[in-house]
Amino acid sequence: MKTNRRILVVDDNIDYCEGIIDFLEMEGFDAIGVHDGFKALETIKKEEFDMVLMDVRMPGMDGVETFQKLKEVSPETPTILMTAFAVESRLREALRNGVFGTFQKPVDNERLICSIKKSFSEGAVVLIADDDKELCSNLLDTFAEKGYRGVVVRDRETAIRAASEKKFDIIILDMKLKDADGLETYQKIIDFRPDVQVVIITDNKQETESLFDQDSKNDICALLEKPLDIDNLLEVMQNALEDRN
Repeated sequence: MKTNRRILVVDDNIDYCEGIIDFLEMEGFDAIGVHDGFKALETIKKEEFDMVLMDVRMPGMDGVETFQKLKEVSPETPTILMTAFAVESRLREALRNGVFGTFQKPVDNERLICSIKKSFSEGAVVLIADDDKELCSNLLDTFAEKGYRGVVVRDRETAIRAASEKKFDIIILDMKLKDADGLETYQKIIDFRPDVQVVIITDNKQETESLFDQDSKNDICALLEKPLDIDNLLEVMQNALEDRN
């Protein structure tokens, strides 16, 4: 199905760039390609795009530096970065500065399309990190009624990866996610997404509170005990979204 969304693909590997463009066009997007950061800036100044999909390692000016300059020209245009190399420090820098998502090459096309579509969402995008299937299903239905778009993950590694691939407005994080260390998971995500609103949910509020120092408690959007009061959760989320705006 043809959409009216335009995507700029930036990659110095011409064959890879053309392959991504072909894939995006098959998915209904209007995509064009350029092959360095300087041309990307020049193109963004002349034309309007709904998203930029860009390689990190490019000659002259890498993708992270190009992203930072793109923000000055078109601050509302979301950017997804791709890389085939282990450049964690550069990706962390980009995520902390507002890049929408990051992907390792070869890119998983299905996850990439999911991330692209989330960037066009009209309502808030919420990550639910919990292995309770019934609770997640109920939350998804409730959020849909409110116009929120939900994504469910059930383990620590998928939660961290999802937070790096998409820019969520709110993350609902279960402290006992498949035997994972909830505090460590929270700290990992907040390290590269410092502005995201995180709602911690737990079976034991008092025990969980003891794990966080005062600064961390101040950074948490809310700490809620199970079984969840859904109306209270929705109120917390609405207040967080209003405060952010």
